[in-house]
Amino acid sequence: MRIERVVGSSFNEASERSRKLYGLGVRLISSARVGDIHELLVCTDVSDADDDEDTAMRAPSAGVDFAETLRDEVAANAFSKRTPRATVEAVSAVGPRQQAGEGASADQGAALVGIIRRELQALEMRLSANGKSPVLTGEKMALLEQGVSSAYAESLLAEGADIRAICERLIADLSFGMGQRAFGSRPALLIGPAAGGRTTVAMQAAHLVAAAKELPAVVSAVRDLRPGAREKFFAIADAAKVVSNWGGVADGSLVIDGGAYSSEDLQSPPKEFADYDVCLCIPAYLNRRAASAWLNCAVPLAGVIVTHWSDTEVPLGLIAALAERQLPLIGMSASADPNIPLTLADSTNVMQALHRIMSLALADGEARHE
Repeated sequence: MRIERVVGSSFNEASERSRKLYGLGVRLISSARVGDIHELLVCTDVSDADDDEDTAMRAPSAGVDFAETLRDEVAANAFSKRTPRATVEAVSAVGPRQQAGEGASADQGAALVGIIRRELQALEMRLSANGKSPVLTGEKMALLEQGVSSAYAESLLAEGADIRAICERLIADLSFGMGQRAFGSRPALLIGPAAGGRTTVAMQAAHLVAAAKELPAVVSAVRDLRPGAREKFFAIADAAKVVSNWGGVADGSLVIDGGAYSSEDLQSPPKEFADYDVCLCIPAYLNRRAASAWLNCAVPLAGVIVTHWSDTEVPLGLIAALAERQLPLIGMSASADPNIPLTLADSTNVMQALHRIMSLALADGEARHE
């Protein structure tokens, strides 16, 4: 086994050349572009009969493992001279693996994360005005790690790192409620990502509104052409014991499952949306980029319902994205049981959850930046 350097005018050319030279079993270690040349470092198994004098001189001895050979090759590579000295020293401090094939320990991973964080902090300091460190850089980095956007993190920390003040700012931006209309005053059309719990929330919301208005729980679904969507809808409706309708909006419908609409369909609002309160159902585990495709749709949203909610794993990044856009948080669904009514959000219970996750995030961030 040895490390080889292969160059080409493009990645594809260098990759194809490596396969021709060393076979389909060759493994890519690194890729770098220098001017018009693309360089690959590859690892290959070579028999003793194929070794020439030059490769024999560079081949590792039987007592040297692959990890040690790789470190030697990287150290000898010209590109390693460009590595920042602080990073090299920190990686050296982490130490080599004790055995070949053994993964890095949690302490080693934490050390590397700390290195990267300090490098980013130093870079931000150099880019800031007059070379001064931005205010509360450690706290900002902690919020960024939770998925909060850079601009909103700065606005939250503009008046300091007081956790309660930050949470109160988030609560104010979430603007609980739906203006002058309460949830259920008009039929609610639920949209959102597939497999995000939207149909279950439709049943839960119907139970909530039906109990408040003393009406039958009626749920309709617009036509959804996905395989199995019809069967799944009726199965959940039967389990929830609600009156269900497929393919159109029945009279007396309290909630409409809008599973047929994708985020692309919502870039131009359909005319029929004007008759309903359009509510976005979005799972707590969705990353910020995927959530933005729905949050930035052209349809005016009456509010957002977060599915897969857990008080122990509050999605701070998602909540901050709603607050940044000043979208009302209507409710949270923490159960997959369609018979359990939807939990309406209020400032008290959300404040408690936010304060808990914010305390952990900022305290953890301060500890790691010391």
